[in-house]
Amino acid sequence: MAETHRDYFNRLAMDWEARMPGRPDFRDYLKEFNVGKGERILDIGAGTGRMTRFLGEFSGRDGCVVAQDIAERMLSESRKISGNGSIHHCCEDVMNLAYRERSFDKILCFCAFPHFQDKPRALSEMARVLKPGGRLLILHTDSSERLNAFHATLAAPVNRDRLPGIVRIRELFGRTGLVPVRMEESDSLYWAEGEKP
Repeated sequence: MAETHRDYFNRLAMDWEARMPGRPDFRDYLKEFNVGKGERILDIGAGTGRMTRFLGEFSGRDGCVVAQDIAERMLSESRKISGNGSIHHCCEDVMNLAYRERSFDKILCFCAFPHFQDKPRALSEMARVLKPGGRLLILHTDSSERLNAFHATLAAPVNRDRLPGIVRIRELFGRTGLVPVRMEESDSLYWAEGEKP
């Protein structure tokens, strides 16, 4: 039986942090994304919580961060480092989010979007749970071209996972009803930010 994405990420969870390249300054990204105190934030594809704990710092005690991932072992590793009472972990598929409409002020999807097999549906679900005026950010520290070339060197099931170029993601945002706010792509940054009207 072929390995699923859930199986793949569960298998690598304990060694995931060691496999990842050096950390950029995540706080700078969150400042640019204007994450504020008291906000309800959904961290989609949170993995081992590389961004989750910083989201908790920015949203504070009056805020709430939900770390969502399909791989329960990834979330287990995240729990070890999150240490914030306002951070909650939820193991579920992005294609069927359990939250009500208009639940979150912000959604961050850091280094996870290529792994979603039905990208329009994933975006629709994220848009559904955003509040009006809420923002979604798809963030990577590589361009789509560089990241896609890297994924192609890996084993199945992730070897065919692709990040759409910035022009394509703008189109997908529009189809989902998200208004593009900042669309930027370079060798070291992929920033696709949209707002729900």
